[in-house]
Amino acid sequence: MEKGLTKQLAQYVVEAVYETIPAEVIHAAKRCLIDWLGVSLGGSSHPGVDSLLQVAERVGCSNQATIIGRKRKTDSLHAALINGYMSHVLDYDDTNLESFVHPSAPVWPAISALSSTTTVSGKEALLAFVMGYEVENRIGRVLFKHHDERGWHMSGMVGGFGAAAAVGKIMTLNGSQMRQAFGIAATYASGLREMFGTMSKSLHPGKAAMSGLYAALLIQAGFTSSENVLETPRGFFAVNAGEYHLEAVLAGIGKNFGILKNSVKPYSCGVVVHPTVDGIISLRNREKIQPHEVSKIEAEVHPMVPDVTGKTTPKTGIDGKFSIYHCMAAALVDGACGPDQFSDKRVHAPEIVSIRELTAIRVNPDFRHEEARVAIHLKNGKKFEAHIPHASGTPQNPVTDEHLFEKYMSMAGKVIGADKARTLADKIWMLEEIDDFQKIMALTAPVQV
Repeated sequence: MEKGLTKQLAQYVVEAVYETIPAEVIHAAKRCLIDWLGVSLGGSSHPGVDSLLQVAERVGCSNQATIIGRKRKTDSLHAALINGYMSHVLDYDDTNLESFVHPSAPVWPAISALSSTTTVSGKEALLAFVMGYEVENRIGRVLFKHHDERGWHMSGMVGGFGAAAAVGKIMTLNGSQMRQAFGIAATYASGLREMFGTMSKSLHPGKAAMSGLYAALLIQAGFTSSENVLETPRGFFAVNAGEYHLEAVLAGIGKNFGILKNSVKPYSCGVVVHPTVDGIISLRNREKIQPHEVSKIEAEVHPMVPDVTGKTTPKTGIDGKFSIYHCMAAALVDGACGPDQFSDKRVHAPEIVSIRELTAIRVNPDFRHEEARVAIHLKNGKKFEAHIPHASGTPQNPVTDEHLFEKYMSMAGKVIGADKARTLADKIWMLEEIDDFQKIMALTAPVQV
């Protein structure tokens, strides 16, 4: 047992100061915020958001905190939940492949919700996000392998720690209070992979944002919790993972920042299918392949691919995000795997279904998560192959700031208008000069009701 693990992790967060954070880490945090707001605006019109808002209003919430992409407000806890939900519902939000946590979706919603009741400067928001990212990713990368095999969803299980760390930092919780906030986040942790392909999957980071915020608020109000939840025999790791190495949680802390290994999604689907999609689109475009010419598409993939995205006959657009077969077909037919490829209509489109029936995968246990090999066979006997060692958007093949902005504008511009979307992005790039984070949230209101 790593004695004092919870204490050391909490103390790192409590003692961190903005001036010691490397400039490249601050830049990465701004990228996360731009991407988070873009995918949130893109998901703001999802029917699941309507359902959550309906329930929030039914239980008597206050007109307090901004709902992204909507001209409605609710209390801060439900705002964290709803904004966290919409940022994940397109499956287009960032991922860290060390932990398989979607890091922005639990943490930015908690920070933005807190800023509705507490003045939060841009510097405070950036530092808080970096701390939240570090905490959730460090816990997640240790928990991931043996935890994920049990059917839990990582973002729901560790995102609450990140949210609690972020808002606790802004609220200046002391070491004991931060440890206890982690304890509440741990006892709230949840999220089943059985929910993949349904609206409920996106509840996981949303609930994590809500739970982390609630944990910090409770502790500030005098509530109590365990101060050693990570390392004890009945604590978080012991209960949720068959094997774990606690020393790895603290390894390199303050020097090695997980956010520098963040992945930005170029496709709106499960991240493990991205190298396959890369390969198919590159071959399609390079060889000018037409769907009617194809006799078979094969992909060699990491073992996690069939486990997470093995749905052979998706029934809905959300279901299609967890079907490598649909993603392969959409990549060939449309040359894209963005939000438009995951509507109910597109999942059932005859031209997609016919190609889906020609797809096959095989597992290569030696492949990395971000690696794939693709072969497209034509009816005339020709065969084209591509090996993708690192999927686009990963640290080894990153999305540039310019391409990140294009992704953001493709969604934000449709909801708040191109001019306001550009203004919002400009303010994020200079966030350390903003005195109130609510100036960022105010720009997320839609052009029309």
